[in-house]
Amino acid sequence: MIRQFLGPLRRRLLLVFAIVLVVPTGFGILAAIQHYNDQVDQARRSTERYATLASNNESNLLWQSQQIADELAHNTIVEAAIAGSEDVAACQATLKAAIDPYPVYAVASLLAVDGRPICRSTGSLASSDVANTDWFKNAVNGGRASLSGYTFAPILKEPILAYGTPVFDSAGHVRGVIGLGIRLRWLAASGQEPGLPPEATVDLLDKNGVPLVVSDEVTGSGGLPTSRPIKEIISGFDRSFDAVGRDGVLRNYAVHPIADGNLFVLLGQPTGTLIAPLQRDLAIQIATLSLVVLGGLATAVIGSRLLVTRWIALLTDEARAIETGTTPHAPSFAGAPTEIRELNDTLTAMAGRIKARERELSESLAQKQVMLREIHHRVKNNLQTVTSLLNLYARIPRGEAIKQAFADVQTRINTLALVHRHLYESQDLREIDLAAFMSNLCRLIQDGSGVPARRVGLKLSIPRLTLSGDRAAPLALLTTELLTNAFKHAFPDHRPGLISVRLVADEDGNATLTISDDGVGRSFESDTNPPTMGRNLINAFTRQLGGKLIISGPPGTTAVLEFTLEPRIAEHPLPAPTESASQVSA
Repeated sequence: MIRQFLGPLRRRLLLVFAIVLVVPTGFGILAAIQHYNDQVDQARRSTERYATLASNNESNLLWQSQQIADELAHNTIVEAAIAGSEDVAACQATLKAAIDPYPVYAVASLLAVDGRPICRSTGSLASSDVANTDWFKNAVNGGRASLSGYTFAPILKEPILAYGTPVFDSAGHVRGVIGLGIRLRWLAASGQEPGLPPEATVDLLDKNGVPLVVSDEVTGSGGLPTSRPIKEIISGFDRSFDAVGRDGVLRNYAVHPIADGNLFVLLGQPTGTLIAPLQRDLAIQIATLSLVVLGGLATAVIGSRLLVTRWIALLTDEARAIETGTTPHAPSFAGAPTEIRELNDTLTAMAGRIKARERELSESLAQKQVMLREIHHRVKNNLQTVTSLLNLYARIPRGEAIKQAFADVQTRINTLALVHRHLYESQDLREIDLAAFMSNLCRLIQDGSGVPARRVGLKLSIPRLTLSGDRAAPLALLTTELLTNAFKHAFPDHRPGLISVRLVADEDGNATLTISDDGVGRSFESDTNPPTMGRNLINAFTRQLGGKLIISGPPGTTAVLEFTLEPRIAEHPLPAPTESASQVSA
């Protein structure tokens, strides 16, 4: 099937171009996909970098809070207040002076290790349940700075983040805690750092997953993802992922922890602006490479058509015209490659020589046909002359046996003459129409026998077949012997009857000739006398046909000859008609 498909030249050229173009194009597409994957990785890493950048405000705020808390922890007034000084006003003034330059801080407090307020920047010493909070416990028990999650301060009537730093004595023991209340509304500046993409969403979450600052303060949803719980996001190790936001936009998210995992910055970039340009670039590259392949294949098809196949088609038409014997038209080969033009010149010259040779052969064949037709005609005339001479000799008184012998020889010679007549009357001078020939032969034998047709009828059944002259001569002579025998011996004493001649043939060329009569039943097989000349001739013609003859009877006599219309093996041709006539005469 593949060999058949690749038979035409244009398909083979197309396959060559496809191999030449597809392989490098395939590598180009793989390289483009690899470059696309690298760019996607870079884009996702850029989301992580932007998340780090977006956390600068919180990181700076925490550093600033640490600096304020450290200064207060080493302040003598604060140390005195922790030691039990009753100058609460001085402590309050110190705390207030420390945070007044920074509006982000709502309150500064000095707390005892049991959570009791020693002094506050607001002047209020109302107790608060801070002793049970995680940030306070971390500061007292852990001895490290700590940040709370979302906290609503009743004394301030607003949500804050509590930042606590332990105050140590000279022995390194925690004596108290400096607490700073960070207003959440001042954290709304998160995500407004220069350099962030304008379409990015930045959300600030506490360690419990509570949104502290969202990118859309109107709806309160922002770009927070919906497909994954917030708690799972901040507690897992996957710091970059894709998810659909609550606003229905697909984003690439990056999580950046700050303050030892107490706060998380969640930044999301829409994949439509992050990945879609890269996908478009990849699609353009693949489409460009595909167009290159298609353009190359189209060029191969058009180029092979213009340069090769159309000229080959013209040459093929010329060759077919030469094959069928017609005169090929002279197409224009202007613009064809040199090799094509040379091949066309060669075909044209060859066609001229073939035409000239055909004319010579036609003239020679016509001459030979005329000569052969003349030969058959002359042989027929010569045989008729021999018959006339024999007729003259037969009139000389010699006895009935000799006269009958002359008559039999005349019949056989007339049979051969009839064969030659049908040969020179045929178109190809080699084959005769068997139906017409056998009909004429049977009538000729009946007329020569002197038996009137009204007494002995003759029924013929011969199909329309053609037979070569080499096979027709022995078949005609054999038929002559059998019919002559029937007319002579089957109907004595003017007995009426019927002779039937029938021939059937199959598609393989096997034929059966049956000659039967309803006479007295003279059978050659029952004769005890020595074989006659007629019987010898019958056997000779049967062998020459390569057939098998069976003669049966009575009642009547039936001769069945099985033979082939054309010989299966090479056989010796019949002798020339004149020689056959002379042999029969002898």
